[in-house]
Amino acid sequence: MNTLWQDIRFALRMLAKNWSVTAIIVVVLALGIGANTAIFSVVNAALLRPLPYADPDRLVRLSEDSPNVPQMSISYPNFLDWREQNKVFSGIAAMQFRSLNLTGKDEPERLAGRAVSAELFDVLGVKPALGRSFAPEEDRQGANPVAIISNGLWQRRFGSDPTIINQQITLSGTSYTVIGVLPASYAYGTPTDVFVPIGLRADEMKSRGEHPGIYAVARLKPGVTVETARAELIAMAGRISEQYGMKGNSATLTPLSEAFVGDIRTTLLILLGAVGFVLAIACANVANLLLARAATRQKEMAIRTAVGAGRLRIIRQLLTESLLLAFLGGIVGVLFAYWGIDFLRSASTDSLPSTAIIKLDGSVLLFTLLVSLLTGILFGLAPALSAAKTDLHGTLKEGGRSSTMGGRRSWLRSTLVVTEVALSLVLLIGAGLLIRSFVRILNTDPGFKPQNLLTMQLARNAKQDEGAKVLNFFNDLKGRIAALPGVEATAFSNGIPLGQTADTSFAIVGRPKPEPGKQPQTMLYITSPDYLQAMGIRLVKGRFFNVQDTQHSPHVAVIDETFARQQFPDQEALGQHLAGDGKDNPDAEIVGVVAHVKHFGLDAIERVQPQLYVPFNQAPDAFLPMLAPRMNLIIRTTADPLNLTAAVRRQVQALDPNQPVYNVSTMERTLDQSLVTQRLSMTLLASLASLALILAAVGIYGVMSYTVTQRSHEIGIRMAIGAQPRDVFKMVIGRGMVLALIGVALGLVGAFGLTRLMATMLYGVAPTDPATFVSIGILLTGVALIACYVPSRRATKVDPLVALRYE
Repeated sequence: MNTLWQDIRFALRMLAKNWSVTAIIVVVLALGIGANTAIFSVVNAALLRPLPYADPDRLVRLSEDSPNVPQMSISYPNFLDWREQNKVFSGIAAMQFRSLNLTGKDEPERLAGRAVSAELFDVLGVKPALGRSFAPEEDRQGANPVAIISNGLWQRRFGSDPTIINQQITLSGTSYTVIGVLPASYAYGTPTDVFVPIGLRADEMKSRGEHPGIYAVARLKPGVTVETARAELIAMAGRISEQYGMKGNSATLTPLSEAFVGDIRTTLLILLGAVGFVLAIACANVANLLLARAATRQKEMAIRTAVGAGRLRIIRQLLTESLLLAFLGGIVGVLFAYWGIDFLRSASTDSLPSTAIIKLDGSVLLFTLLVSLLTGILFGLAPALSAAKTDLHGTLKEGGRSSTMGGRRSWLRSTLVVTEVALSLVLLIGAGLLIRSFVRILNTDPGFKPQNLLTMQLARNAKQDEGAKVLNFFNDLKGRIAALPGVEATAFSNGIPLGQTADTSFAIVGRPKPEPGKQPQTMLYITSPDYLQAMGIRLVKGRFFNVQDTQHSPHVAVIDETFARQQFPDQEALGQHLAGDGKDNPDAEIVGVVAHVKHFGLDAIERVQPQLYVPFNQAPDAFLPMLAPRMNLIIRTTADPLNLTAAVRRQVQALDPNQPVYNVSTMERTLDQSLVTQRLSMTLLASLASLALILAAVGIYGVMSYTVTQRSHEIGIRMAIGAQPRDVFKMVIGRGMVLALIGVALGLVGAFGLTRLMATMLYGVAPTDPATFVSIGILLTGVALIACYVPSRRATKVDPLVALRYE
């Protein structure tokens, strides 16, 4: 222990003596370690940390499959049968998004709600912080309405009132009794304000052919594996679908941790690999600095050897210095990581699951410590081993300084430079691919004109016999808003691009009726007459809706190009009829074809669904109250759309003081938010690649500068016997460029294999895109040339007399 303490004290003196070099090394290491710590904190939060539920490894997510639509929502009768007939789950709970209006206290507010079965919180292993969970008898048609609220809503609207239990609140016109408040730590999917029993509206979900947005979470029985449960679920779903004439339907089981993470897993692992590359480049740079420093300490090492120090003793001393440098780099790196985590926390809000809480906890700090120790060994071992091989006689004799400066270390420095260049190229190519992909996304036509387009949602409470009131309310509101200054067009619809909408099956008049479960599906937009014009959706052929399309006129429909291409590849779509289901919903004639809208995002390739538009004014009266709870108001303006928000709210309140307005945004902002994951991935990888490029350039410059310094005597002799400056310039720059080109070649090979892992992150760009590979290769070669230029110019200015006199 005493010897170790001596090593540490001596190492501290040596680091303080060369404080400028120490500071450079610490900053370089801090950048690499800090980046790794910040990214690992995200990976730890999203992928490694267990979900905040009891025994989370036994939780799975269930969905239903049909031949046409994989992983769709579950019909409510099927959920009830799954719950009763399964043998592998200790509990299954249903969840359905159901937004609700909170009225009767202060300003009306639209709440994010979920209708859930009574078992949900027992299945998750979550207990309310106040009150209790739902009882089975409360999850039935006709039961007294009860609700459980989130901790956030309890604090925000009820002032953390401890007597909230058993109080009445009004949700969408119905009085509910509050029976519980969830803990602040509860999270599942998107944030939710209020939970109500799903069975209260069981009579509205009787059809097995309807899939009203219900998904299920289940807990595996002890000893049951995921594979066993999946096989049992598929068999059970097949039996039930066969029994009720829905042949071909099945089910999907996904571990809950995988369902939460989704596509972000690949992105996070690639970013973690990228910061690992940056740390490796930083280590290579530091190793080169220590190799140069070791060369200046040869006489010190020789004296140590002469007085009895063994090779292992010298290696231990030098490794102690390296580990201290790494420890200091880790401390500063944690500070960098703290700033980086703040950025990642704000930038990744919409990309990560709600259960992923990014923070510098014990596991992240332990990771930082281990990375620091590993880093100290990696960059310190090679210089320590090299310095321990001291030529005692050659170093101590006069003039021996130069004689020991041969090429035994040059190969190691050269290898480190080649490694830096190769790793930098891989990162640069990855960043280049993401940048090209992002540019392609931005240049993609969304199918509508997002400029100067304001959107907001309204939730109208209506009884089943109030269809005419619903129609009048929205038409009156539309007229009021159209009269506001700066409004160019206004419309409403049940769905908008990048938002929620409805799916429906359909049949075409004159064709055989599809078998149950095999009906083609389409996205369904129920809109006011001028919705298509207000959104700026291009008319391909036919006509848009107009005010003459009412309940008393022939029913009409507009389809998109995808619908026309899939259903009428060799026919004219105009004039065809979509089959209705009765007097109130007769057959509808296709009167127009419009451009396809990128509903699921600009980069959506696989999720290209046909789109069907029908007029709101022709919807059956009985159907209108079901549309009212979630309508989108669309306003095209002549100036900044957000300036109209207050005026629109006033018009809504004038018609109904209890009507909340929520999700106010512009379509440009909505488009921008839809690209948050792609933008974050591109920004982070581009930043890491830029840092790697700088470190590689510094590494090349440092090695070439050191080479010029150590070969001054040789260069002086060459110039003394007639070598011209241009010959010296070519010799020095040639050596540097050979190393750089070897690194570029190896980097191209590595990138060719590794970028294939990024295929799912790219849009319109191949993982092996030749243009990106060539342009990045040229860029890095150019940077290497600049890094070699300055030392090469300095070599041409060596004075032969000074160089020879020095030796």
